[in-house]
Parts: sequence; structure tokens; C-alpha cells
Amino acid sequence: MQIVKVVGVGLIGALVAGMLRQEKSELYIVAVIAGSALILVIVLSSLTEVIAQFGILVGKSGVDESLFAGVLKIIGVGYITEYAAALCTDFGITSIANKMQLAGKVAIFFMTMPILTNLVNVISAML
Repeated sequence: MQIVKVVGVGLIGALVAGMLRQEKSELYIVAVIAGSALILVIVLSSLTEVIAQFGILVGKSGVDESLFAGVLKIIGVGYITEYAAALCTDFGITSIANKMQLAGKVAIFFMTMPILTNLVNVISAML
């Protein structure tokens, strides 16, 4: 029930940040970052189980492990970019958030090239 923890931390963090926004605006940013970091820790702790299961599937599939590692990296870049951009948006800095999202998309595009190359090689070998 990790989602219950995440929702609880999120609601408490939002409540604290909301109260600090008007009273102590300099602590508002600290409260938002602390709440966000705690949520990230909870989510990452549950991801270790999924990554372990992913590794078992890779071993059974017989496909090159570097391809699956690339997929995990792509997913990670997407999540990290979205997370950082959302924080910037929370602070009202949408211009930087948009640039971060663009940079993440470009990074993902470059990271897909080895996977696409391998896919083309497999298809051409079958023909």
C-alpha cells in the first residue's frame, strides 16, 4: 500500500506548504522540496522490486541485456525529467520547466537509437 503513504505525505506536504506560503514564504520552497523528496524516496523504494522482476524477465528472454538496460534508462529519464519540470512549474518557472521537458525528450530520442538499430538488424536478418 505504497500509494497510501504517497497520498498521506503529499497531503501533509501540501498542507504545510500552503500554510507556509502566506506566513513564511522563504520556507515554502523548503517544504515543497522536502515533501517532494520524501514522495520520491517512497516511490523509488518500491521500484527496486519491479526492477528485480524486470531482470528475471531479461534473463529468461535471451535478448541482449543492454537493450533492456536502455529501456530502463529511457523510463528513468522520462520520470526524472517530468518530476523536475513539475517542481519548476510548482514554483512558477514554466519557461525552465518547458526547456527541461524538451531536453528530456531529446535525450530519450538519442537513447532509442541503439534499440532501433538492433530492431532493424533483427528484422533484416529475418528477411
